[in-house]
Amino acid sequence: MNKHMFNNDLQTLAVERSDVCVSVIMPTNRLSPGRRADSVELDNMMEKARQELQNKFDNAAIAPLILAMGDLYEQIDFMHNAAGIGVFASAHVKKLIPFFFPVKERVTIAQTFDIRDLLYESYYDTPYVVLQLSQKETKLYNGHLNWLIAIADSDFPHKNEDEYEYSRHSRGNSNAGHSFVKEIEKNRSAVEEIRFKRFFRETDKLLNNYLGNKIPLIVMGDNKDLSYFRQITTHEDNIACNVPGSYANYNEHDLGALTWQAMKLFLDNNKDRVLRDFNEKTGQGLGITGLDNIWKAVQEGRGFKLLVEKDYAVPGYLPDHEDYDLVLHEPKQAHRILPDAVNSLIILMLEKNGEVIMVENDALRDHKRIALITRY
Repeated sequence: MNKHMFNNDLQTLAVERSDVCVSVIMPTNRLSPGRRADSVELDNMMEKARQELQNKFDNAAIAPLILAMGDLYEQIDFMHNAAGIGVFASAHVKKLIPFFFPVKERVTIAQTFDIRDLLYESYYDTPYVVLQLSQKETKLYNGHLNWLIAIADSDFPHKNEDEYEYSRHSRGNSNAGHSFVKEIEKNRSAVEEIRFKRFFRETDKLLNNYLGNKIPLIVMGDNKDLSYFRQITTHEDNIACNVPGSYANYNEHDLGALTWQAMKLFLDNNKDRVLRDFNEKTGQGLGITGLDNIWKAVQEGRGFKLLVEKDYAVPGYLPDHEDYDLVLHEPKQAHRILPDAVNSLIILMLEKNGEVIMVENDALRDHKRIALITRY
C-alpha cells in the first residue's frame, strides 16, 4: 500500500463522524494453516459487531451498515494476508485495510472510527531512499517499509567511467623493480582515494534531485567507500543510517528486508527522543499525564505532542451537555459514554492540529500509559 493511499485512508477514517461507526480489527496469519482459521475468526467478530448493532439501534438505521460489512468481508483475500486486517463501515465510509504490523483484536462501535493502528502504521510509512555505493557504480532505490524499487533513469545507476579508463591503463607495467613497488602502492592508494571521492562527489550531486523534503537516506557500502562518501557528502542531514557491507549480489527483496531494519531503528530512535523530550518538559511544567487531565488540556487547545501506548483503550464518560469534564468512572448524573476514550482523544488531538505518536505497550508505564507535551 503506497504512502499516498495510506494517508488518504487515515484521513478519511479520522474525519468521519456518524451515529454509528463500526471498526473490526483482527490479527491474521501470513501462513497456512492459520489462514483457514482467519476467515472463521473474522466471521465470528463480524457477528459480534452485528449483535451489538442490533441491541443498540433500530433495524432501519443499521440494515445498510450490516450489508456493507458483508460486502467488505466478501472482498478479503485470506490467501494473501498481511499481519492484520481492519473492516471499517459507517453511513458514508466503507473500507478494508490490511495491517503490516501486529494488531490486537477489537470491535468498536462509536461515533468515530478506531484509528490507532492506522496511526501507528502511518508513522513507519515514511518514504526513504537507499544509496548503494561501489567503486564501479552507484545505485539508488526508493524505499517504503520493506519494499525497495530500483531507480532507473538518466542519473542512476551511475557508472564510474573513470574507473574503466584507469584499470585499462594500469594493467601494463608489471616488471618494475622491487624498491618501487611500495612507493607505487602508496601513490596508487592516494590516487585511488582522489578518484573515488571524485566519483562519489558526482553521485552526491545527483542525489539533490531525490532528497527533497528531508527524506531519510540510508547509505550502504564497504567501510572504505562509506568513509570516502561521508567526507564529501553535502547530505549529512539526510543520512538516517549507514549499513556497512557489500550487498551487490542481494536482490531487491533481501535488500529491502535489510534496509527496513535500519529504517525502523532510525524511526524508533526518534520516538525515544520524543519520550526523553517529554521527561524534560515535565520539569518545565509542560508535560501532563493521565487521560482525564490530558483531555482537558487538549480541549483547551494546549496539546502539542501526544504519546499513547498502542493498545491503551478505556471507556470514558462525559456530562450530557459539555465536552470538557471527562471522567473515567461512571458518574451519577446524566452522561454520554465514549466506548474508547483514548481513541476519542486521539481524534480530538488531530482535529486541533496536534501530533500523535503511538508508542509500544509499556513504554509509558511510569506515566499511566499516556503523556502530553503541551504548547504552553
